[in-house]
Amino acid sequence: MPAAHNRNDASSESFHAGFLKPGYWGTWSLLVVLWLVMWLPRKWVMAMGGCYGDQMRKRNSKRRKIAETNLRLCFPELDDDQRQAMLKDHFRCYGQGLMDMGLAMMGTKNRIGKFTSVQGMENLSGLPGTQKTILITYHTTTLDMFPMSFMTGIDLVSMMKRDHNPVLNWFLYRSRMRHRKVKVYMRDQGLRRILDGMNEGRACFLVPDEDLGAGKHTVFAPFFGQDRSTLNTVGRLARITDAVVIPGICRLIPETGCYVTTLLPPLDDFPTGDQVRDASIMSEAMEKLIHQAPEQYLWTFRWFQTRPAGMESPYD
Repeated sequence: MPAAHNRNDASSESFHAGFLKPGYWGTWSLLVVLWLVMWLPRKWVMAMGGCYGDQMRKRNSKRRKIAETNLRLCFPELDDDQRQAMLKDHFRCYGQGLMDMGLAMMGTKNRIGKFTSVQGMENLSGLPGTQKTILITYHTTTLDMFPMSFMTGIDLVSMMKRDHNPVLNWFLYRSRMRHRKVKVYMRDQGLRRILDGMNEGRACFLVPDEDLGAGKHTVFAPFFGQDRSTLNTVGRLARITDAVVIPGICRLIPETGCYVTTLLPPLDDFPTGDQVRDASIMSEAMEKLIHQAPEQYLWTFRWFQTRPAGMESPYD
């Protein structure tokens, strides 16, 4: 097996001979399949992904019930038939996003550019050269296509969660840095590496919408009318570095198999110094972007698992 990870050494994400052992052959086979799928006609990929998503919806009752709970909480104005239609569209988009992992992780600059476009790039490129920048997006079915759609034009520093599968962890780590001098650190290495990257002139890319419980780095802020545990990391980092914060999102157009990334203007008067207000501002921006394609947000996650004192989890 590969050597133990050194949290302070990026070389710990390097290739190891142990990755070729039979226990990892299934992972390698999956990566080969994703690479092959990348070269298929887009209509075929969308059709295959949609069918795979339909099967996930029918067979994975656990994730289906979580998504149904989230949609019921966040879209009370819709009737049951409308929410079921959104649920079906969500799983189809989820399957299509999984089919496109090969494109996102192994596609060349030219191939990715063929199927992606960016709206609002002037909100990023128009900033002064000395202005520190934090890009934020959210967990959608198209998450990995968001930075890939424009990362060839800017230098980035970001972090990722270490995967328990070392082969997949190595693959994702290397794939996310392949086009330019992009620096990626593991989440367990802390924010110091992110600060160093920003001081080098890189834009910071974060995905801050996970429910990581209640603690000193989280506050409760409204999200689709529900109190949600929200990280205060973006506000703290913006205050420390005097950075502007630009929200964005990537959405798939299933009819064409193309991706459209939208970057909003920098958040006004952010950070405010009030952690709850800062989290609410980010949530408002998130809702605005999610409404562009609500079926593509990852509703299969337990976004409301952590509740204010006295409230039970809606998933129990």
